[in-house]
Amino acid sequence: MAVTIYYLSATGNSLHVAKKIAEVMGCPEEVRLISVTEALATEDFSPEGCVGFVMPLHFFALPLLAEEFLSKVDLQKSTYVFGIVTAGFHYIGDACRELKELVSHAGAQLAAFFYVDMVSVYLPLSDLPSPRKTQKKLAAADQKVREIAQKVLRREPAAALELFSFPSKVMHQMVQKQQEKLDQDFYATDSCVHCGLCAQICPKKNIMLEEGKPCWHHDCTQCLACLHICPQQCIELGSHTKGRRRYHHPDIAVSELFPPWSKKEKTI
Repeated sequence: MAVTIYYLSATGNSLHVAKKIAEVMGCPEEVRLISVTEALATEDFSPEGCVGFVMPLHFFALPLLAEEFLSKVDLQKSTYVFGIVTAGFHYIGDACRELKELVSHAGAQLAAFFYVDMVSVYLPLSDLPSPRKTQKKLAAADQKVREIAQKVLRREPAAALELFSFPSKVMHQMVQKQQEKLDQDFYATDSCVHCGLCAQICPKKNIMLEEGKPCWHHDCTQCLACLHICPQQCIELGSHTKGRRRYHHPDIAVSELFPPWSKKEKTI
């Protein structure tokens, strides 16, 4: 049976999960592992058979770019649809309900949904945990993913507990209505070396270099890829990210996170 797994990943957490699920589902030639950015660019919207969506929790629900993609997908030829959402803390959210709704609009039913707690990368709220705590959390996540993979392999139904779904939905809708303001507090410090990696990694092509420095053009989803991947750690979001450590999943190369149109030959 055909298997397609779509993923969206700014710092590698969701990509790592997608790759682990794909390993269990079959050999590489049997599983299509495709990024949401690539699917949007190639209009890959009509998968068949088993279809999975792996993405992070953003603003208490699905990422804005994932919502754009899911609004275009046709799932009428799917036989089993599952979703996995990675999060720092998942009990407060609306992602499961939202994905059920979007999958239904696409012509199918969401058979299984899972949360995987990983490292929260939203630095405006909090710094990263210590290296020891990070390692422990990622190890626990890998164990959870192995359990999920077996359930997906057996095509089992599953649902996730979500608390405060309605207020989460309301807060997420507020963000949707103000997307043009999401990048207004980004800036690059004087340590910027004009490498342009921030512009290359942006999944919305929202960052342009102007006089050698990044400028944001108000089509941001606040995935924070630019902030975390900058080799100089010179990109900040407001005042709360200063001095906070940057992150990408240790098992994922930074080059794997770039959208298909970027220039990956740069040294990272």
